[in-house]
Amino acid sequence: MRMLLVAVPGLLLAGAALARDGRPSPLDPGAKAPTGEFRSAFEGYRPFADRKLADWRKANEQVGAAGSKREPGKAEGPGRGGHHK
Repeated sequence: MRMLLVAVPGLLLAGAALARDGRPSPLDPGAKAPTGEFRSAFEGYRPFADRKLADWRKANEQVGAAGSKREPGKAEGPGRGGHHK
């Protein structure tokens, strides 16, 4: 039992010594801090650009020419019998 009381703290200290990776201690006020890297939040930002709008009459004609995918008079959707057949 005495051997265990001596061995465990010794192993813990040895493990702590091996775990040091060469970095300065955070508790040392004279330690040099690693330099940070600045990256702007606006890096790669593209300002908004309005698209040229098409003539509303031509757009309306295109929608009308495409037609509807539903048959007139057949309502679908919840509460209209479309999905409960």
